[in-house]
Amino acid sequence: MSVLSKKPLWDRIHRADDPLAISPLLDPSQVQAASIDVRIGHQFIILQRAAVSHIDPSEASLLSKSLYRTQQKVRVQTKQPFVIHPRQLVLAATLEYISMPRDLAAMVEGRSSWGRLGLIIATACSVAPGFKGCITLELVNDGEVPIVLRPGMRIAQLVFFDADKEADYRDATAKASGGNKYDCPTGPEFSKIHGDQETAFWS
Repeated sequence: MSVLSKKPLWDRIHRADDPLAISPLLDPSQVQAASIDVRIGHQFIILQRAAVSHIDPSEASLLSKSLYRTQQKVRVQTKQPFVIHPRQLVLAATLEYISMPRDLAAMVEGRSSWGRLGLIIATACSVAPGFKGCITLELVNDGEVPIVLRPGMRIAQLVFFDADKEADYRDATAKASGGNKYDCPTGPEFSKIHGDQETAFWS
């Protein structure tokens, strides 16, 4: 499985049939030698302590209420700072809306420049063929001092691979879970683990 380099990436972006769509692509320099840089968007989900004793994914009827009591979604304006504190976990999303062709998969990787400051992107890092939407990013400040983020900053990179055969995320997830849990998101999304088909087995 080989990584797509710059020219094949541009070819996928410009092809007429089932292209790789990334919007907005604010600067052509985002397309690197073997990856595409993505920027952080305007929305964040802050995880906070609340009057909830625990989170149990098997308690499907209670889980969604617990999540909304422990998580708060906020929107940050352009150039406005967003501070992520040491040991804090925050959900964010890419500024770019991604439409993946059915013959391409990707991995999300943190940029080393941020990692050297202590910012770790602990994301569910695969992007399946056929996925459409903004990619949710799980950000952790593993350093000792607060880090300031601003919407539009380059936060991560996508590394692309040819898929062995054509596939479609939307068809696969619909069959597996009875519906697309994260279908066409336009910002970070709350966990929907209670929607897993096997949840009833553990309850």
